[in-house]
Amino acid sequence: MNFYEQELRRVAAACSGIFNPVFAGRACYGDLGGDNRVKLQFVTLGYADHYEALKAMVLNRSDGEVDTLLFRFSDVWGKKQDKNQLGGVPHIWTYNGKHDWYGYRPNDRDIRELAGALSSYLAVFTVRPATREQAMTDDKESVVEKLRGAKQERAPRKPALAKKDRGPEI
Repeated sequence: MNFYEQELRRVAAACSGIFNPVFAGRACYGDLGGDNRVKLQFVTLGYADHYEALKAMVLNRSDGEVDTLLFRFSDVWGKKQDKNQLGGVPHIWTYNGKHDWYGYRPNDRDIRELAGALSSYLAVFTVRPATREQAMTDDKESVVEKLRGAKQERAPRKPALAKKDRGPEI
């Protein structure tokens, strides 16, 4: 497992809404429901080998790219102080073939914060009922159907009485 996959696994695990993540090279692909997928990858913003953002690209299996958003670490986390008390924007730095966080390494709380912002964005593209009323109706119907089914299973059916056994009709 390479460094990028390791860090993408941390983000995907903390993000609600990404199902069945698959990691390939420096990218993570996840299912959003229906035909929508997401591709996550770390990207540079003008400086070679300084990965300062997480790019989320929403893809539709039929229509291709739907939307893209950059989550800049400076926007999500701001400046952070490293172990040498130097302030700076966290980023992944590649140097001499080695990859690591430069200065400040994001902790689990930072990753959850990034994943929360990502989850809010991806919620727009997750598959759900068209309207709130439809969602409430669908839930009610399924509960009612379950109750009816359970009631029918519990109650033994009584045999129908023949007309002569029912007595006079009124």
